[in-house]
Amino acid sequence: MSMTDMQLTPTAVATAGPQQRRAMLRQAVDEVVGATFYAPLMKMARDNPFKGEIGHGGRGEEIFGAQLDMELARRASHASNNTLSEAIARRLEKAL
Repeated sequence: MSMTDMQLTPTAVATAGPQQRRAMLRQAVDEVVGATFYAPLMKMARDNPFKGEIGHGGRGEEIFGAQLDMELARRASHASNNTLSEAIARRLEKAL
C-alpha cells in the first residue's frame, strides 16, 4: 500500500498494526507540513505581480490554481525529507 492509498479513518487506524500506524502518522504529518509551509509558498508564487494579459482566466483559474497548489504542496511534502516533518513524527510516535 502506498502512502497516497492509505485511508486515515478512525477505523483504519484502530485496526492497523504498529508499522502501518507509523506510516499513517507520517502521511498525516506530511500533509500538515505541506498545507502549512508549502501551500503558502505556492500561493505567493501564483500571486506574483508580473502577470500578463494572456492566460489569466478569472475565477475558474483561481479555483483550479488553488487546488493545484494544494496538490503540489502535498506532493512536495511527501517527496522531501525535511527535518520538521521528522521531528514532528518522532514526537508524535512517542504517543503511539
